[in-house]
Amino acid sequence: MKHRGVFGRFLIPLLVALGTLAVSSLVYHGSTPMTPGALRTIVKDVSGAVMFVSIWFFAFIGPPMAYFRGATFIERLAVAFANPLVWLVRMALSVSCQFTAIEMVYFFFLPWTFGVVAVALFEFSIAELASRAIDRRRGTDVRVLHPAVISLFAAGMAGVYFGLIKGQEWAYVVVNHYADHFIR
Repeated sequence: MKHRGVFGRFLIPLLVALGTLAVSSLVYHGSTPMTPGALRTIVKDVSGAVMFVSIWFFAFIGPPMAYFRGATFIERLAVAFANPLVWLVRMALSVSCQFTAIEMVYFFFLPWTFGVVAVALFEFSIAELASRAIDRRRGTDVRVLHPAVISLFAAGMAGVYFGLIKGQEWAYVVVNHYADHFIR
């Protein structure tokens, strides 16, 4: 594994992540004024799918890119969370005029907002374990089952379970807690 400067090891994977999200989002939202028909449908479907993958699954793709370019653990984590955090900020900005600050805290605990963070943690952990295992097979002295990676894996699994698999129940808990403490 070559050791590169911050641009080569961190910024290139980060720009690939953010660029994929930005381009697919711009194409998706920019295709709205197109004349309805097959071309518009294809453009929207393809760019929408790429945007979805870049938000929900890039945490599995980006960190190995950064890992094998020599990025540190924190840099790989930043690459994994770049797209979900940009998407969350974008969603928060679009609804912040409707909610107070405390309501925004509850907004972030809804299954789809909490779930994207949990999925990113889970995917990052799997990608990190796979990258470390590949690196180990190449003869590098790297610890595959690092405690930080295992901890993030457990947190990601728990978050995916509670936020997405049990999402409806989770949403009721969040909404009921909000109602009990702020409405009644």
